[in-house]
Amino acid sequence: MARLRRKLDRPVAWIQKRARAWAKRRQGIDPDPVVLHRRRTYIFPTGLGLGFGLVLFAMLLASMNYNSSMGFGLTFLLAGIGLVSMHWCHQNLVGLKLRGYTVKPAFAGQSLALELIVENPSRGARYELGFACEDQIADPVELEPGDSATVRIELPTRRRGRQPVSGIRVFTRFPFSLFTCWTWLHPELSGVVYPKPAVPAEPPPPDSTDVGGAQDDRRGEDDFAGLRAFRPGDSPRHVAWKAAARDGELLVKQFAGTDVTTHWMDWDALEGMDPEARLSKLCRWIIDAHSEGHAYGLRLPASHFPPAIGRRHRHRCLTALAEYPGSPRG
Repeated sequence: MARLRRKLDRPVAWIQKRARAWAKRRQGIDPDPVVLHRRRTYIFPTGLGLGFGLVLFAMLLASMNYNSSMGFGLTFLLAGIGLVSMHWCHQNLVGLKLRGYTVKPAFAGQSLALELIVENPSRGARYELGFACEDQIADPVELEPGDSATVRIELPTRRRGRQPVSGIRVFTRFPFSLFTCWTWLHPELSGVVYPKPAVPAEPPPPDSTDVGGAQDDRRGEDDFAGLRAFRPGDSPRHVAWKAAARDGELLVKQFAGTDVTTHWMDWDALEGMDPEARLSKLCRWIIDAHSEGHAYGLRLPASHFPPAIGRRHRHRCLTALAEYPGSPRG
């Protein structure tokens, strides 16, 4: 039975792939934002809807055979409900506004988080809105008039590098699940998959320096020396609020007389290791240094990142590891 099911799924998957490719050629790359109009939405009966139509046809034949007015009335009433259901299913999708496509990075083996914002600018509510990408389906969304919601789809990953997003399917079966109305979104999106970190072992190689000389901390608060990541227990008056408003990360001001530990993550320091093992080790060192609030730099054969701190620096370094040339292991 499982083998038969797989054989039946193959032509269905092939048809869906061809239909999605045809829709992409017809629509092109979608901008941000995009509004769903009637020309790009498609509707088709579900399995339940086909069964409902066959039952109506049988009822019509029976009513004609027995000349039953009650049978005719019930048949036409149910047919009218089916037509209204088709209209509302299509209307439930048309007019939606989608924007803010983002793909948050992840480590190999974890899930990329694809997020987008869906808005309902119409005066009617929208029900049972579904979103899918690469066979991964998000939780259904319902929107009141003027409301918006953030949709999150988890995409599995297997190896480091850039992972493109093939397309987003937006669909609905409201009401009664007799019809399914859907459309495809094709934004230019890709997610960064960092290398899988090595298991925690020895700490990264340090290079400790004394910033500003050995001055007394109480008298050195006028001599700004740099920023570091916020740690529990730090004084709020030392927080760099302007940098936090700009970057979205709490950073603490350091003043003269404080020791700043700087790490250099050097590709050549791991000589003799497999390239993927080197990337995993460097990834682990960057994670540990960032969590400790230490400054760190990265040296690769074709790129160089001077010491810094913060989430942006962490993302730049990990992205360089993810996009390092070579064929990653599966």
